[in-house]
Amino acid sequence: MKICIVSNSHHTTDVRLYYKMGLSLKKLGKVYLICTSGVRNSTINPYQLVVDTESQWNALRLLYEEAKRIRPDIVICVEPLTVFVGLALRRKLGTRVVFDVHEFFPDAFAERFHPPFSWLAKYLYLGLERWLQSRVDGTIGVNDEILDQLVSQRERDHAVTLPNYPVKNVWDYDCEIPPEISTICEMDFDLIYIGGLTADRGLFKLLKSVKLLKHSFPTLKTLIVGRFFSSSVETEFNAYINRHNLNAIIYYQPWIPAEKIGLLLKRSKVGLWLFNPRNRRLRKAVPLKVLEYFAAGLPVVSVNTPLMRDLVEKNRAGACCEYQSAAIAKAVGGILSLSDEDYGRMSQRASALIENQYNWEAVEPRLLGLIKSLASR
Repeated sequence: MKICIVSNSHHTTDVRLYYKMGLSLKKLGKVYLICTSGVRNSTINPYQLVVDTESQWNALRLLYEEAKRIRPDIVICVEPLTVFVGLALRRKLGTRVVFDVHEFFPDAFAERFHPPFSWLAKYLYLGLERWLQSRVDGTIGVNDEILDQLVSQRERDHAVTLPNYPVKNVWDYDCEIPPEISTICEMDFDLIYIGGLTADRGLFKLLKSVKLLKHSFPTLKTLIVGRFFSSSVETEFNAYINRHNLNAIIYYQPWIPAEKIGLLLKRSKVGLWLFNPRNRRLRKAVPLKVLEYFAAGLPVVSVNTPLMRDLVEKNRAGACCEYQSAAIAKAVGGILSLSDEDYGRMSQRASALIENQYNWEAVEPRLLGLIKSLASR
């Protein structure tokens, strides 16, 4: 069997696409990950292929041509636009088409607009997504809510929920330290935040909480790893750090390859996942970063929402608090003040969650089952 995974926005070393789906699907045959950027690998299954283009629309044509050359039995389309590539391959070659919906695309699109245009944008995008989904042979959703808004009951036999859980022992390996992070890899941090750097993801709440914490924890060290999506947010971030003399407390590292994150997590004590609870997209999805914190044995401080309470507080693997700087500082201070024994037990509970429940190996059979069923149709 030949399986193509096609993406016009992800890297060929994307963790979900290569290290999870790709490595799982190679049990069934040859897997080709075709993207517009990344590492090339034409010798080891899963194979990594890159089409060179600066145009997103031209990328669809190039992705189609590359996949057509391979003549896959099944193609997995990672974004709504790449579903058109899959449908073209089915018309030409009879390829089975799978739509992998790994985020709330309509909500993300709507965030570009202000009400009432944001509501209109969301439902127009959702309508397109439903139209595309109705024409594919199988659907993968990263959670049940995504499938519920896209897939009708009569089509659920060919749809599976495939959460983006970490692979077991994901950070238990020796990894070469890139020169750009060699300095911070020799340091220890009390707090770590990894993710997009936006106001809606609590960036400035984090800065204000660190300002409060430094009075009780004068040697506090905080590592922030991520990418700015707005130059104005980056300017405000740097200005706040300088204005409040936080340069010796906050360390910023631009985005690094996902497979290197474990190097930094292992040198940290508490993982932060902050977000505006009014943001439906962030409120409803189980964040991979929280699970990766757990996999490294890090207790987590997050926002007080039903989902995060069930994940963090119910399992006694951290603390949830209101989306306020003082509340965040209090929750973090509570964990940092634990005795070594109490912290060790909380850390063990966090890592046990991944070992026993939230791991890729537990959901892999769903993926293999769906692909086998489509191949036999």
